[in-house]
Amino acid sequence: MPTILAIAALFLLATDALNYELTLIPGLSVKNIVIYMVGTLIALRMVVARQSIMAAGQMQGAFLVLILYAVVTWLVAGLVIEYPSYDMYTSAIRLKNGLIDHYIFFLVFLFGVRNAEEGLTVIKGLLLGALVVNGLTILDAMGVLNIGFKIRQDGRTSGAIGESNQYAAFIVMLLPATIAAAVASRGFMRFFWAGSALVGAYALAATASRGGIVGMTLALAVGAYLYRHLVSYSRVAAWGFGALVILVIFIALSPYGGLLAERMIGQTVGGDMTEVSSGRSEIWMNALRTMFESPLSFVTGFGWDVYDAMPFNYSPHNHYLGMWFSLGLVGVFCSVYLLFTAIGRAKRASERARPPARGQLIAFVIGGVALTTAIFFVDLHNPWHYFWMYAGLVMRVALSVNEQAVTAPERAAQPPRTVTRRDPFGWVHSGSRT
Repeated sequence: MPTILAIAALFLLATDALNYELTLIPGLSVKNIVIYMVGTLIALRMVVARQSIMAAGQMQGAFLVLILYAVVTWLVAGLVIEYPSYDMYTSAIRLKNGLIDHYIFFLVFLFGVRNAEEGLTVIKGLLLGALVVNGLTILDAMGVLNIGFKIRQDGRTSGAIGESNQYAAFIVMLLPATIAAAVASRGFMRFFWAGSALVGAYALAATASRGGIVGMTLALAVGAYLYRHLVSYSRVAAWGFGALVILVIFIALSPYGGLLAERMIGQTVGGDMTEVSSGRSEIWMNALRTMFESPLSFVTGFGWDVYDAMPFNYSPHNHYLGMWFSLGLVGVFCSVYLLFTAIGRAKRASERARPPARGQLIAFVIGGVALTTAIFFVDLHNPWHYFWMYAGLVMRVALSVNEQAVTAPERAAQPPRTVTRRDPFGWVHSGSRT
C-alpha cells in the first residue's frame, strides 16, 4: 500500500505539473477517482484486519463538525434565506471538493500507512512529486519548456498550482521536509535532496510571493525557538550559508532578483496600507463591513460559499476571514483547531522520535507554521489536497512514535524469560536463557 500511495501522490502532482485537468463531470475528476479507489482498498483491508478507525479521533471529529455545519448552512442559505445569485448546485460541488474531499484525502493517507517507516516512504514520494512540479515550473518560466503555466503581468510565475501565492504556500509547506530528507541522507542522496531544496527555493523566488516568504521566515524563527535544545547552530550555519550563496548566485543570474527586491522592499516601504497589502486591507474591510451590517454573522456566518454570491470583486485573500465570513465561529474554530492540533501532535512526537522520523516531524512543524502564516494572505484551493495528504502521513508517523515510546518502557521492565531447552545429551547448562 505505501507504494500505491506514493504513486498516487506522484500522479496527482504530475497532472498539475503537466496542466491536465482530467475532469469527467463537475465535481468528479480522474484524480478524485484514483483517491476513492485507493480509499476503498484501504477500507476493505481495515475491515478484514478489524482495524480501528479512531486514529486521530479528535481531528476526525473536528472535520465532521465542520462538514456538518457547512451542510446545514448550505441548506439554510439556499432554501431558507435564498440569497440572490446563490447556486446551490455549484456550492454543493465546492463543499464536496473543499471539505469532504479534504477529509477523505486525510483518511486515505492516515490509514494507508501502518507505521513510521511506511509513512516516511510515502513522504519521500510526495517530495519527489514536488521536485517534478518545481522543476517543470522553472523550466517553463525560463522558456526551456512550454507547458502553459501562467506568467503574471509583473513577471511572477503561477506555477503548477495556478496562482502565485497559492503555489508559494505549497512550496513553503514542503521545503522543510526536503531539507530534512537531505540532512538524513548520505552520499549521492544527500546531494539529490539538497538540490531539490534549492530548486524549491528558486521556484519560491519565481513566485515573488511576500506571503510565502514571510511565512517561511517566521516558521524558521519559530522552529529555531521551539527546537533550540536540539539545534546545532554551527551545523545550521554551515548549511544555511552554503545554500544562501548558491541561491543568491542563481537569483542574481535570473530575472527574479529585481522582482524580489521590488516586491519585498519597494512595495512594502513607503506606501499606504492598501499598496503595502496589495489591496488586501480594502478587501478585508469590505468583508468585515458586510459582517457588521449583520452582527449575527460574526457568530453564525452567512453560510457556505455565500461570499461568492455577494457583489465582491475579489476573493477574501485570507483563509481565516473566509471561513469566519461563511461558517462563523464554528468554521474558524474547527479550521484553526485542525491546523494547529496537527502541528502540536507533530511537535510532541518529535520530542520522542529518533532520526529520520524526528527530522520529518520537525519539518512538518516548521512547514505547518509557514503554511498557516501564508494563508493569512491568500485563499488556498488545490494545495489543501496536498496538505491533508501530508498531514495524514505525518499523523501516522506521530502515532507510531508515540506507541513505540509507550511500549518501550514496558518491554524494558519485563524480566528476561528463562526457557529450558530439550537437551537429551546434556550439552546445555540447565536454566540457560534464550
